[in-house]
Amino acid sequence: MKKLTNLILIGGILLCSWSCNLDYFERAEIGDIVFDPSIAIPVGEITYTVEELFQELNDAGAEVGSTPDNVVTLTYEQQLQSQTATSFLAVQDQSFGGTLSGGSNVTNPATQTTVSVSNTFEFQLSQRNSEEYDSIYFQDGRLNVQLQSEFSSPVDYTLTFISLEDNGSPYVLTGRLTASSPNLDLNQSLAGWRGFFHLDRNGNVASDRFLVSLAYDVIVSPGSSITATEGIDLNVAITNTAFDAVYGDVGTKDLTVSFDVANLDFFSQFSSGTLRFANPSVDIIFQNSFGFPLGVTFPEFAAITDNGTIIPLTGTVNDNVNIVTGPSLAQQGDIQVSNVIIDRNNSNIDQLLSAQPRKIVVDVNTVSNPPSGPDQYNFVEESSILDVSTRIEIPLELNLNNLGAERSVNFTNGDNLTDATRLLFRIVSENELPMGGNIELQFKDSNGDVVFTVDEQQGFSAAAVGPDGRTTEVTTTVSSIQMQDADIRAIENATTISVLVNLSTTNASSNDAVKFFNDYELKFKLAVQADVSLNSNGE
Repeated sequence: MKKLTNLILIGGILLCSWSCNLDYFERAEIGDIVFDPSIAIPVGEITYTVEELFQELNDAGAEVGSTPDNVVTLTYEQQLQSQTATSFLAVQDQSFGGTLSGGSNVTNPATQTTVSVSNTFEFQLSQRNSEEYDSIYFQDGRLNVQLQSEFSSPVDYTLTFISLEDNGSPYVLTGRLTASSPNLDLNQSLAGWRGFFHLDRNGNVASDRFLVSLAYDVIVSPGSSITATEGIDLNVAITNTAFDAVYGDVGTKDLTVSFDVANLDFFSQFSSGTLRFANPSVDIIFQNSFGFPLGVTFPEFAAITDNGTIIPLTGTVNDNVNIVTGPSLAQQGDIQVSNVIIDRNNSNIDQLLSAQPRKIVVDVNTVSNPPSGPDQYNFVEESSILDVSTRIEIPLELNLNNLGAERSVNFTNGDNLTDATRLLFRIVSENELPMGGNIELQFKDSNGDVVFTVDEQQGFSAAAVGPDGRTTEVTTTVSSIQMQDADIRAIENATTISVLVNLSTTNASSNDAVKFFNDYELKFKLAVQADVSLNSNGE
């Protein structure tokens, strides 16, 4: 009689809508049963909560949870892209040059004469776009300094880099240039240095100013001479820089967040019928540690259905620039989290998701310091990052109208049917959900051909809904499946069973949306009765 245990699996399949866990029946323990063919054997009882019914959606990347008012919710989260500081901002190589002439004619002086000259050079930093730097904290880079004397007389110089500090003080070079050694060529690491570019040479507030002070003394001995046009040539280059932090104004430029495709695989199991979500939302989440605000637009945001239909996002959220905040200077090192919420109040997102899309294409464009954003002092740290992710939240407040789904399960019980001549399954459902389902079973052979069909019948009935949105009663449905000898012979060679389900919510034809609360239960009770052929040994 142990063979009859596996026969229970066939009846168990009837209990399973598109979201049940079929493994339950593979693990069911019937226990020791004294079998009497004239008595239907109670197999047991199984109870599903709403969360359990929809748990299978986890396999498609969705999570099942609840809203604060206990409506079951499906959520789907995906990281779109991250933007790092180095990919957003690079300090351009800089090159400056100038000449400081002596300005005096001295010819064969009677005694040694010193001509002193000084000047502060003010150079403008060159930028790729509209950046204006006040300061840079260098992580790496090279400073190249070249001096060339045009004098035949010795020159003692002091070169002070007002805009570059090493260990808290301006970088200073001193030395002597002579006729035999008229050049200085220095290459210095900038690692750990700071650049300050916020003042002009008169001490006024400015940006992108690079200040270098050159002072020198020309020593003219008797028998020597200099002309007013002779001088010292200065060339400065800053190359291959990397920064720990940059302060000032990064201007208006795009942060690249390339379009990405969110695959909504949990819709793929539906094959027919209609589905309408009443209140879905998409939350675009920005985690920003860049020290400036961002303007966000969606050049492309569309749902793509299984047949290739493209439904674009429309509404005010798509027409206006959305502002993402950044940390202020006092909040440096913090991450500011901003959300752009796309819901039915500012878009047609309910239409997009109710179309059961296979994909959602999201192209997010972000721009620093948008004109409509706040006026904010900018900074960028080497660790600054912009993370963009999306969270699709679908509360189960919906309308289903003959929504079709199909699942296939392996059938390995054909060998156990040899002795059975008649099977009768009785299923009693007790349902609190505002959703009912009809079920059809198709037994298929190894070629995929249908060898036997259990015609569609009601598996469970939808409960009525009261004015407060909750169901008012538990509906009871009794279903029976009877298999005669010829039916059993037909499924002996079956290898798979296709479970076809049609689901409809309460008052589906009126387009009413119903809520699925997490305390709703769907309960099944199963009994089986079988007639078998007995051999002479009573087996």
